[in-house]
Amino acid sequence: MADNPKPTNYFVRILLGVLCALIAGMILFRYLRVEPIGEISSGLLTLVGILVVLVLAESFDNFSIGKLIAISRDARKKEVENSKLEKLNASLLSQLIAISTSQSQRQSSTTVQGDYYATAPVVGKATETEVQEKEKTESLALEETAAKGTARLSMDWSKAEDIALERFLKQRNIHISNAIRDAKLSILQGIDSISTIQPIFDAYIKAVDGETFIDIRPERLLSPIYRDRLYVMLSHIHHYRSSKNVNVHLDVLVLKVPGEEGRAPWGAPNRVFKFFDPAIASGLLQIHEIELSEAEANECRRQ
Repeated sequence: MADNPKPTNYFVRILLGVLCALIAGMILFRYLRVEPIGEISSGLLTLVGILVVLVLAESFDNFSIGKLIAISRDARKKEVENSKLEKLNASLLSQLIAISTSQSQRQSSTTVQGDYYATAPVVGKATETEVQEKEKTESLALEETAAKGTARLSMDWSKAEDIALERFLKQRNIHISNAIRDAKLSILQGIDSISTIQPIFDAYIKAVDGETFIDIRPERLLSPIYRDRLYVMLSHIHHYRSSKNVNVHLDVLVLKVPGEEGRAPWGAPNRVFKFFDPAIASGLLQIHEIELSEAEANECRRQ
C-alpha cells in the first residue's frame, strides 16, 4: 500500500514566499542602487545562493547545511583513504611480483634438477671399440713402466685380471656369469658441462643388497695417472648413487704378482689411495689385494 502524501503546510509556504521576496528585494537594491552599481560581491552571491535554496526547498525531502559540510569532510577523508590504499596496493603489487619472480626461478631450478635426475643413469657393456681404446691406454702405461725397468711386458695382464676377478667373486659366492665385464657407466652424457668421459669398469655386479663396480689394477701401475682416472670413476659413481638412491660402491682390486714385486717408480703404491680417504670412510671406495700364486703367475707369463 502506498504511503499517504505529506499534507501541504500553506503557512510555511507563505512565509517562504515573503522571505524570498525580501531577499530578492535586497539583491536588486544592492545590485542596482548601491555604489558601485552592478558589482557582484561575495555577500550578493551568498544571498543569491540562499534564495535558490529557498526556491528549491519544496522539492527536497530533507535538507541540512550541516549535512553538506559533513559530506565535504567525508569526501576529504575518502581521498586520504584512497591515497593510502593506492600506496598499499603498489606495495602489495611489488611484493607479488617479487614472489612470482622467486617462484619462477625456483621452478626453473627444480626443472633443471628434475631433468638431471629424470635422466636415469645407465650401466651397460662397453662397445668393442671402447674396450680396445681402454686396452690401448693400459698397454701404453705398461710400456712406460717397462721402459723404467719396473715391469715385464712378458706378462699377460688381461689373463691375470681374469684370474683375480674370478677369485674375488668366488670369495663372495658370486658366479662369474652374473658379472658384466667391461661395464660402462653413462650418467652425465648430455648433462656434464665439463667433459663427456664415460669410464669403463672391469666388471659390474648387481645384487639384492646393492651394486658394485670393480676395477682391477696391477700394483705396479698405481701411478698419478691412475689416481686421476680413479677420481673420475668415483665421481661418476657418486652421481649414480645420488640420482638412483642405491647402495653402490667401487671395489679396486690391487693385483700382486710374484716376480713383479719391487718399488714402483712413483713411490709406495698406497700413496695413491691416501687422496681418497673421504671416499674410503663413506664406503664409496673399497680396496682389496689379490695376490696370485706362483703357478698362476707362470700361467700368465707369455712364452
